[in-house]
Amino acid sequence: MTDNDSIEAEVLRAFKGLVDASEALDASRYLEFIDREKFTGLGADGKVWHAFEDLEKLISAGFEMVQKIVSLEFSNVKVTVIDASTAILVNEYRQTILLKNAGTVQQAGGGTQVWSRSENGWKLVSISASDAGPRAEAVF
Repeated sequence: MTDNDSIEAEVLRAFKGLVDASEALDASRYLEFIDREKFTGLGADGKVWHAFEDLEKLISAGFEMVQKIVSLEFSNVKVTVIDASTAILVNEYRQTILLKNAGTVQQAGGGTQVWSRSENGWKLVSISASDAGPRAEAVF
């Protein structure tokens, strides 16, 4: 296994931990994967987060509204290793969530994550998301 293969495997393990925390609706475990000092990002709504606290508020409030993750699927996942301490992960996703108010939300889109290796393992320093929006389906 080359160094790049090893780094890719480590980043994919960290990504899986992030996904597992999301599926468990465990905001504190989810936020453990974020670099509190270096984080910045861009949401699917076009708003930026310039600090960890901005994302923390969004994640905590969002997880509180969800009763259950009905489905969460990632496809077209690719890790690109930049160097020994930086990697970029891109993916496409589809999810269905059941809200505590009994509403159901379906989302799909893509994401880009920048992971950085620290003394505490791989941490996210940036997230960017896109929303695929409603999809038109032909009716015959």
